[in-house]
Amino acid sequence: MKRALLFAVLTLAAAGSLSAQEPVPPAPKPDTTRTDTLRVDSLHLDSLRLDSLRTDSLRADSLRADSLRADSLRADSAAHQAHAAPPRAAWRPGVQLAYRRTPTFTQDPFRYALVPHWGFVIAVGAAGDNNSLNFSDIGALMLLGRKDSLSSGNIIDALGLVPPGKGLLGFVQSGTSFHLGGPFGRHVGLGLSLGAAAYSSFHLDDNTVALLRDGNGARQNFSLGTSGGAALGAAEAGGHLVLRFGATGNETGWRLIAGLGARYLRPVAFARGGSAISNGGTIRVTGDSIIAHVQAQTEFTYLTDGNPAKVKGSGLATDFLVRFELPQRRAAFEVMLVNVGSVKIQGVERKLATFNVAATTFKTVQDSLNNVELRVRDTTDVTVTLPRVLRFAASTWILPMLQVDAAYTASVSGDFAAPATIEAGATLRLLRWVPLRVGLIHAGDYGTGLTGGIGLETRVLYFDVTGATLGGGFKTGTGAGARFELGFFF
Repeated sequence: MKRALLFAVLTLAAAGSLSAQEPVPPAPKPDTTRTDTLRVDSLHLDSLRLDSLRTDSLRADSLRADSLRADSLRADSAAHQAHAAPPRAAWRPGVQLAYRRTPTFTQDPFRYALVPHWGFVIAVGAAGDNNSLNFSDIGALMLLGRKDSLSSGNIIDALGLVPPGKGLLGFVQSGTSFHLGGPFGRHVGLGLSLGAAAYSSFHLDDNTVALLRDGNGARQNFSLGTSGGAALGAAEAGGHLVLRFGATGNETGWRLIAGLGARYLRPVAFARGGSAISNGGTIRVTGDSIIAHVQAQTEFTYLTDGNPAKVKGSGLATDFLVRFELPQRRAAFEVMLVNVGSVKIQGVERKLATFNVAATTFKTVQDSLNNVELRVRDTTDVTVTLPRVLRFAASTWILPMLQVDAAYTASVSGDFAAPATIEAGATLRLLRWVPLRVGLIHAGDYGTGLTGGIGLETRVLYFDVTGATLGGGFKTGTGAGARFELGFFF
């Protein structure tokens, strides 16, 4: 009984202890979510993220391509504009190649072969100079001559103007020509010409001038020295070919022009004279005597109406040109070598005059001079070297409308001697087709002169007038030059 009562008490105590405690949470339910489904969703999100990145990359590539295409279009547009309009540094737009070459008083057979249109040009020019007498002196002598008041004393006074040590020098050159030519495409030009040219020069040696200018006070021995002169007139016909290389169709890049030509010459007149003694002979003037031994020789022939076949002979002259242009560099350079050759003249009559005297009075000398005459010595063939022209030229464009030129022409020796010249000038084109020219020309012992001109350069008409005073300005000039050109193009 006691055991049953004790069990009942223990049972009730255990039940109260359990009721006083918090209830035990239920056990968690097992997770029934499938892990394989979460893995698939993560991969799907990664794929969507990669697609978005690819789309952004493609969009960036497209933007870059559009930018490059725009840059290319801008570059093409700039190139087109540069092609359509010459660069600022170039010459005046539309000025043709032939007109960029400034007219010169020397021969220039390539000038008209470079015109880019078929047509013809008539040209006439002449230049002459001396190293002593200016226009005022020559005008005074001519005035005395018209009044029949010119005396030997006036001549001696004029010789007093000859600079000591130089002698009296002079030359005259002239020519007239007809040119027909034009282009064969962009790279070839052809010019044909017919014309006539005349060359002459003279030299009175200082050994001769000194006798009349200085007298015999300081010296007693004189001679003819190298005194002499020559003249040649010839008809000519020729052709010249011009080749163009480089950028011939626009004003960019570089351009090379090469020219080659030849002219056939037929002499119509020739004259030459000088001492027949190599050292010029001897003239000795002392206080009580005059002794002279000199010989003068002349060679002469000319074409006459009565005997048109009197002058026989022929010659050949060759011409060369190289020109290099850099339009964007504002520069052009040129070398021209023309009139290289000779003329052979047949049947030239040669005469000789001898003067020998030993006297103590001037009357005896005068009587001896009156008895001197030229006697025919023989008839011979003469070969004459033509006065070749070697010219270096350069041009630049300070502004598109302002062209500046400089040139050097080498001296000529031989029968038709001429001095070296240095030229500097400017061509202003306020209107593209109206050039205005002004410049200076220096010719060594001959002095410095002025040049100027005006022209008209259109598609169908070409006109140019150029003039110069050589050795000085206007009244103080010792020579003059002029050139006239007129052309029509088809």
